[in-house]
Amino acid sequence: MKLSAHTALKAALWSAALLSAGQGSITGWAFGPSDQVSSAGRETGPGIGEMTPGGTTLLPVIPVRNDFLDHAPEDPVVRVTDRYSHEQMEADIRALKDRYQDKLQVHVIGQSHDGRNLYELVIGREDAPCHVLIQGAIHGRESMTPLLIMNQIELALANYDTGHYDGMALSDMFGQVALHFVPMTNPDGVALSQYGLSAIRSDSLKEQILASYRRDVETGRTDLDLEAYLPCWKSNAMGVDLNHNFPAQWDRLPAASGSYANYKGPAPLSEPESRALADLTTGRTWAATVSYHSMGNIIYWDTENSRCADASLALAEAVSRVTGYAPDPDMGKGGYKDWVQTNGQAPPSITIEVGSVACPMPVSEYESVWKQNRSVWARVMTFVLSRQKP
Repeated sequence: MKLSAHTALKAALWSAALLSAGQGSITGWAFGPSDQVSSAGRETGPGIGEMTPGGTTLLPVIPVRNDFLDHAPEDPVVRVTDRYSHEQMEADIRALKDRYQDKLQVHVIGQSHDGRNLYELVIGREDAPCHVLIQGAIHGRESMTPLLIMNQIELALANYDTGHYDGMALSDMFGQVALHFVPMTNPDGVALSQYGLSAIRSDSLKEQILASYRRDVETGRTDLDLEAYLPCWKSNAMGVDLNHNFPAQWDRLPAASGSYANYKGPAPLSEPESRALADLTTGRTWAATVSYHSMGNIIYWDTENSRCADASLALAEAVSRVTGYAPDPDMGKGGYKDWVQTNGQAPPSITIEVGSVACPMPVSEYESVWKQNRSVWARVMTFVLSRQKP
């Protein structure tokens, strides 16, 4: 009997899982919440990157049988830099599209307050049976995550026709699963954190940012001068923390007002950036979503009233086995993951916190972040395929 392509992929998944059980670890190619920022330059508050009482045990890392993850693409487009900007990302998107043509689809899904494009990059068939969404930099100072995601995109494209993961051809996997990447959800916040007030084009937005700074000084949320304060910026250019702007227990967050972090905004989805991500999410059926944040080397998978807790934990455990990051059941409010898990279709969804030092992280952190996360996109694909009916 001839197996369908999908059934053959599922058989390969089970075979790979059985063969890899009990073996060694992967090899690599080198290439908490807080309300205050102090003059020491670190977030204050407990629990960042630490196991919580009663938390889950770190799962063993499993080997990844592949023929491409240990090698960098030849003459790469995306290069590691200490400040990977929106402008550099746009140039890299154009270069990747020129090089890989119809293997990469590029869509503009909205614009930020300051007029920067929000991009969705798609690898795989637009009419594939399964779709996965991976997004990053919803917080401005977490600008290492767009670099990570863009490197993941290039690695996938460079090996689209020839690569294998867990014994499966990537080309077959991309026939079944399309990956959708939003590398930089908050480009204004990234620009502000990287380059300061001069990176903002709108005079009215500059005034909003300065007003937020004065308010944070007056209320004791910071004792930094402006030059040291702006690199810590998490919000968008209006001072709204986009990951507090989704309708998931939003009304239970403090009201507050514009700030470098944690202001939920005047209403759920009040911001063009959060609306663009929400519209993309509600516009199709998703098999899984992954949100990249910094820092902590941990995976969050749960929220109050989750409609997909078991599946999200299973996804977190699958990703934990290739990253070495521990799944953590800590629950969030107002975040993108929290909204996805409680709204509509509720696909399995996780937040991955990368890195071990305070943001913005130095480029010296990137090598370890890359080694731990380079295969996450492929691992999520195998997870999604393993859950599909033959």
